[in-house]
Amino acid sequence: MSSASLYVDAGTPIHRLAGRAKIALAAGFSIAALVFSSPIAVGTVLGVALLTLLAVGGWRNLRRLAYIVVALFVVGIVVWPAFTPPGGPVVLSVPFLELTLHEVRFALGRSERIVAFLLIGLTVVTTTSNEELVASLRSLGVPFAMCFALGTALRLFPTFLGAAGMVRQAQEARGHDLSAGNPVQRLRNYVPLLIPVLMTAFRQVSTQSMALEARGFDTRRERTFYNRRRFEVADWAAVALAAIVAIGSIALSTLGFGTL
Repeated sequence: MSSASLYVDAGTPIHRLAGRAKIALAAGFSIAALVFSSPIAVGTVLGVALLTLLAVGGWRNLRRLAYIVVALFVVGIVVWPAFTPPGGPVVLSVPFLELTLHEVRFALGRSERIVAFLLIGLTVVTTTSNEELVASLRSLGVPFAMCFALGTALRLFPTFLGAAGMVRQAQEARGHDLSAGNPVQRLRNYVPLLIPVLMTAFRQVSTQSMALEARGFDTRRERTFYNRRRFEVADWAAVALAAIVAIGSIALSTLGFGTL
């Protein structure tokens, strides 16, 4: 896998699907994660998303984003109880804090939902190249300016991660120990890395902007795409599965299944 892309070149059945079919699958399972609120129901969607990501070779991408995924999950667990009405038996009681079962279940379900969204999106970019994703979104009627912005962001994100790694190695070579101290001190050790990483990002964005202007790039013109894929039987089956998952999850949530 190129360091400049999150795409993993593999021959899995999901890789062989058309880009629009993958987007449909992602939308179907995202709807399922959205309409459910029970930790068990949302956790089921999360488990399917995780297993799918690992099956398509996305372990390396997951490792690269593990800190973000864990941080969002932990923040959700901590923050959501403050905005949830209490209910049910008390499961934790300490000075200045009392958590009920409803608050814990609500926070867990919301945190699982956020992680599920991330893993579903990561599966799409792991199995779909930037060019195919941009072409697929444009064929669905999304304005090309938005498609290009998304493709550029996906292309630059791993580049920024690589720049952060180089800055970290350079700082460690100069004697800056990032692993010293307690967890709070370790977070502070990363502060000197922010300015070099941001400056590298700004420089790369500026360079790309000048390169696009020099080539006469204009997002207002209609674009053409090479080798547009037609839908095959497997693609229609994926769309049907996405519709079943979306409609089924909405129906179940309406009947009270998978909700708090």
